[in-house]
Amino acid sequence: MSKAAVIGAGFGGMALAIRLQSAGIETTVIEGRDKPGGRAYYWERDGFVFDAGPTVITDPNCLAELWQLTGANIDDDVDLMPVTPFYRLNWPDGTQFDYSNDEVELTREIEKLNPADVEGYRRFLDYSAGVFEEGYVKLGAVPFLDFKSMLKAAPQLARKQAWRSVYSVVSSFVKNEKLREALSFHTLLVGGNPMKTSAIYALIHKLEKDGGVWFAKGGTNRLIAGMVTHFERLGGTMRLGDPVTKIDSVGDRITGLT
Repeated sequence: MSKAAVIGAGFGGMALAIRLQSAGIETTVIEGRDKPGGRAYYWERDGFVFDAGPTVITDPNCLAELWQLTGANIDDDVDLMPVTPFYRLNWPDGTQFDYSNDEVELTREIEKLNPADVEGYRRFLDYSAGVFEEGYVKLGAVPFLDFKSMLKAAPQLARKQAWRSVYSVVSSFVKNEKLREALSFHTLLVGGNPMKTSAIYALIHKLEKDGGVWFAKGGTNRLIAGMVTHFERLGGTMRLGDPVTKIDSVGDRITGLT
């Protein structure tokens, strides 16, 4: 049997490990910290669990696929609950905005801020769908292993004005300042400044409308726990508290880990 090692037990590492193990490759995940999770690390204190990273899930289908590879069901290991509305935003002046997947309700919320921005929002959603197609559907599975492969994607991204910030693009569609903030704050969830982060992240709106927004019961740490359970059930091996200090290589091939 072929063997593989995956460094890091975050979402990406665990997803890759599950795919490898599902393909019949004997896989070991090596994690330097005491618990799996990566950005989804968590702490426990006084009987409470605190997630340290992401809180919501916007593409549950790509997660469910990890179980479906071997005929399993994600519901056996993770309880995903839909979030409605997606977000409730509050401003210091008492203004509240519910961002949901219900078109009637969302239109009503936008009209409260500025009726003239309803049409602008719809045009923004069309833009988001275009960015989603170019940046997620077409490029999401493309490995950018070198500068040349990145250059190939430049024309598509340029057509969608990816050099502009999310906030800048949103502002070209709607005029109300609070609505601009409501439609561009999503980059904060991935550690980005809406004023500086590429407009490519506008695809999140289309992603949410198609896949919804979900919460793992018990916290995001339970999603990681479910991935680990599934991986080990497939025969995979977890090594926690074992940081990799050296990677040996010959050319572009890894020959050993220390």
